[in-house]
Amino acid sequence: GLSGGQRQRLLLARALLADPPVLVLDEPAEALDPVAADALVRDLLAAPGGGTLLLVTHRLAALDAADEVVVLDRGRVVQRGRHGELLAVAGAYRDLWEAELLAA
Repeated sequence: GLSGGQRQRLLLARALLADPPVLVLDEPAEALDPVAADALVRDLLAAPGGGTLLLVTHRLAALDAADEVVVLDRGRVVQRGRHGELLAVAGAYRDLWEAELLAA
């Protein structure tokens, strides 16, 4: 049988091949190791297709390729912008980024 990570990648590939107008992925890299998870998120953001990808994740390392990052805190939008813009100002995104770097 397939491992959890293999099964997850197969399901993602099927979803991408369907090329839906909107694809919502909630923690798609959860079952993967950090290096594979970051690579997967980058690949998802670079994947061709005409639709919109809404990616819910706590892994920030690969979000530099995102068109827009929306930061939620308790269900409210507290910041939005591009990865570099959000790192340039004090706020929740930069705090999360620094915490992720320390944990790595």
